[in-house]
Amino acid sequence: MRRWHSLFEILKFPLEIVFLAVILLGVGNLVTNPTFGFGEALNNETASKIAEMMQMTGRFLIVNFPVLIMIRLSARKGGAGTTFISCFAGYAAYLAATAFFAKANLVSTAYSSIFGMSVGSSTIASMQNGTHYPLQTGIIGTSIVVIITLMCFNRSKKKNEYGFFGFISWEAACTICTIFFCFLAGIAMSYVWPYAIMGIQKLISFIAVDTTNPINLTLYGILDGLLNTLGLGTMIRQPFWYGTSGGTWVNLAGASIAGDVNIWASQLLSGGVNGMAGRFITPYYILNLFAVPGMIWAMFSLYTDPIERQRKRLLAIAVTIVSIMSGTLLPLDMLLLILCPLLFFFHLACSGILFGILPSLHCYLGYTAPASNTVSALPGSLPELLSYLSVPSLQMSIIIIVIVGVITMLVYFFATRLYFRHGAIDLFNTGDKARLVDGTVKAVGGVENIKMVQSSIAQLTIQVYDPQKVDIPRLKELGSYRVYETRTGFRLCYGAGSTMVRLGIAQMMRDSVRIMKMKEDE
Repeated sequence: MRRWHSLFEILKFPLEIVFLAVILLGVGNLVTNPTFGFGEALNNETASKIAEMMQMTGRFLIVNFPVLIMIRLSARKGGAGTTFISCFAGYAAYLAATAFFAKANLVSTAYSSIFGMSVGSSTIASMQNGTHYPLQTGIIGTSIVVIITLMCFNRSKKKNEYGFFGFISWEAACTICTIFFCFLAGIAMSYVWPYAIMGIQKLISFIAVDTTNPINLTLYGILDGLLNTLGLGTMIRQPFWYGTSGGTWVNLAGASIAGDVNIWASQLLSGGVNGMAGRFITPYYILNLFAVPGMIWAMFSLYTDPIERQRKRLLAIAVTIVSIMSGTLLPLDMLLLILCPLLFFFHLACSGILFGILPSLHCYLGYTAPASNTVSALPGSLPELLSYLSVPSLQMSIIIIVIVGVITMLVYFFATRLYFRHGAIDLFNTGDKARLVDGTVKAVGGVENIKMVQSSIAQLTIQVYDPQKVDIPRLKELGSYRVYETRTGFRLCYGAGSTMVRLGIAQMMRDSVRIMKMKEDE
C-alpha cells in the first residue's frame, strides 16, 4: 500500500508537465486551427510562429509522456545522474532490439519512430526491404526499462572494487548492466508483444463489423480510454478516425473517403453532415465540457482545510478552463489510474456508455484534425462546438450534448465524492478502514492528543497537542508513503483513502466527547 501511494507522489511532476503540454497544445490550436478563425483575425506571422512553436512543444511532450514517466520513476536520491543516464541508454537499447527483432508484417500502428530511431539500411538480408521502426509499447515498455535500471542500480552499488572488473566504476557498471538486460528485454518483447497486438486487432475487427451497434461502440470507448492512457492510443484511433474501420463515404466527385474524422471533414466541406459521421468523437464534448469539470470540482470539495481550499480553488478554475477549451483527458486519466484505480475504471465505463448511447439518440458532432495528431488530438473543445452552431443540421445534436452533459456532470460529481468518502478503502467491509483509523489514532497518541484533523484527495493533516507522542515509523507501517511535520500539523500521505480516514477519526473524536459528557452527567 505504501509503495502504491508513493507512485502518486513520484509522478505528480510528470502529470503537471503533461497538463502544461495540453495547455501549450490548446493555445496553439486556437490560433492555428482555421475552423476557429483566430489566426485570420490576428493576421500576424509572429503570432502564428509562436502558436505553432507551442503546438510542436506540446505535441512532443504528449507523444513522449511515457518517457517523462520513465525518467521520473528512475530518478533516485542516491543515484544523481546515474539512474537517468542508465535508464535512457537502456531505453535506446530496448528500442533498438525491437527494431531489429520484431516482425515487419505487423500493422503500421504497432511501430513508431521514437526519437527518430529507425533502420533504413542494413547488411542483414531480412531487413534490406523498407524502413524498420521500433515497437510502440508505451508505458508498458518504459516501465520494464525502469525496473531493469533500478535493479542494476541497486546491484551495482554493492560492486566490489577489488573484483575482476574493479577497473570499472559502479556507475559505468550500472549503465552496462542496464543496456545488456534491456537488449534482452527488447528481444523478448519482440516475440511477446505481437500477441498483444493481435488481441487488440481482433477487438478492433470485432468493433468494425458493426459500428452502429451500441455494444460495439461502448467497447470502442473503453478500449480508446485505456489504450490512450497507456500511450497506445494510435493503435485504435488511427483505424477508426482515418481508416476504413471508421466507415467509408463517397463524395459528389465520386471519391471514396475513409475514416470517421475524414468523412466528417469532407461532409462539412461539401455543405452538410449526413449519416453517422462523428460517432467516434461526439462523447469527447461531454467528457471535456461536463464530466471532467464535475469530477474536478468534486475533488476540490473534498479539501477541508480553508487555507488549502483557497490555494486549490485557482487550480480547479484553471483545470476547468483548460478542459473546456482544449481537454484534459490524458492527464486526468493518468491521475485517476495512479491515485484511485477504481474511479478510473468507473470513468472508462461511463465513457464507453456515452459512446454507445449518443448514436442511439442520433447525436453526432465530429472533429477536424490531420492524421498525424491521433495521440495529441484535442477533440471535444468548446471552440469547436461553438463553430458548429451556425450549421442547422447540428443544432439538435448540440442540444442533446448539453442535456446529456449536465446529467453526466452530476453523475461524475456525486460518484467522485461517494468514492473518496466511502469507497476508497475497504469497499467490501473487510475491516481495513477500521484498522487503519484505529492504528492512526494510536500512532498519533490517541484521540485525546488530536487537536484537529483535515484531509484532501491524497493527504491527511493531523494537529496534535504533544508532537512527542507521534509514532512516525508506525504511521509508515500503516501505509503512509511520507510523514512530515508542517505548521498546520503532521501530514500523512494515505492516498485516496485520506478522506475516509479523516471521517473515521472525526467520528472517534465525536464519540469520545459524547462519552465524556455522559460520564460528567453521571
